[in-house]
Amino acid sequence: MFVIKEYRKGKTIVRQGTHGTSAFLIKKGKVEVFITDAAGNKKVLASLKESDLFGEMALISSDARTASVIALEDCELAILTRDKYLLLPDDNPAALRLKKLMIERKKKGQ
Repeated sequence: MFVIKEYRKGKTIVRQGTHGTSAFLIKKGKVEVFITDAAGNKKVLASLKESDLFGEMALISSDARTASVIALEDCELAILTRDKYLLLPDDNPAALRLKKLMIERKKKGQ
């Protein structure tokens, strides 16, 4: 279901404004989530660590990525694509966790 991929420190994992179809679960390492405004100013939104999830809205939305993510240290990420997510049964623990998280983030407007 998940594909494991490694990213080196400093590597861009997700780029703001690009089309995304995958969610990422951090197995090892830390990442930084940030946005860049029209003037080129960087605003850090979050630092994420092991067991945190990002990019999950791409599983249900075709909107462009709203933020960029870079590896703060060498990372190992489990990647779930939209195609694989749609094949998960509704009672699958991973699917349930993702749905709960997406509902919470939508409420917060993230």
